[in-house]
Amino acid sequence: MSFLAPGLTPQEASRICMNECRAMCCRGPLLLELAASEVENFVAESRRLQVQVKVNRAVNGQGWVKFADHPGEMCPMLDTATFACRIYESRPQRCREFPSRPTPGCAISGG
Repeated sequence: MSFLAPGLTPQEASRICMNECRAMCCRGPLLLELAASEVENFVAESRRLQVQVKVNRAVNGQGWVKFADHPGEMCPMLDTATFACRIYESRPQRCREFPSRPTPGCAISGG
């Protein structure tokens, strides 16, 4: 479940994320964990958008995307012009649940 600062709507959180912090949670030396059921969708979306993506796969079917493996050390699904997620409607659960706790420097989490 997502942890938004008290009184903050999801719409306002999206506006802050894209316009103020510029999707810091999608940039830097981070890993995006993918459930086994999300790996193929993530890869399919990258093909649809013609975005190169490197998904590391575990033997149990789960996967992860290491942002450092992609240009600009960011999620390959992040639009660098708008700081919007290119697959927002089908984004992984981990992204849907962010922030999961107050995070230092994250205005939408109250951290």
